[in-house]
Amino acid sequence: MKLAAWLLAAVFATPVAASPASDVTAQAKALMRAGTASQPQARALFEQAAGQGSGPAAYYLGLMFKNGMGGPQDSAGALRWLELAAQRGVAPAMFIVANLLQDSDEARARYWLDAACDLEYPEALQQKSVALAEGRMGYAHNEEQSFLYLKMATHAMGHRSDAP
Repeated sequence: MKLAAWLLAAVFATPVAASPASDVTAQAKALMRAGTASQPQARALFEQAAGQGSGPAAYYLGLMFKNGMGGPQDSAGALRWLELAAQRGVAPAMFIVANLLQDSDEARARYWLDAACDLEYPEALQQKSVALAEGRMGYAHNEEQSFLYLKMATHAMGHRSDAP
């Protein structure tokens, strides 16, 4: 409880309008993790930072919409924010968008999975390995390529980037 009060005090002590999008995103992440009472404010701050061009803010906002954190669950809103984050180069967003689109738009799903693979996102490399082994998602069955992507995924797991 004291942590949440401290986090709220820190947020209100800093003028949000003067903060760069990355500072607002960091404040929003702290609020999101502080508990359900502060999640609506986190959602608003993420939206502000995403509007200022922050890919990570759009990513976290998409997750909040997807999971109903800080407001109602909204699958269409989640996809919109996550795809915006993906367009801004956030690899985990690319991976989630690929999975959200897998049943409805295979070509777009494959595009985002390939984009996440290009950034060496481990889960994307692993998923592409499986898709190649099984000939799914529009990929031709290719055991050799599947093995290569599995090796790349294993390597990437050891060199994982920080969270956005």
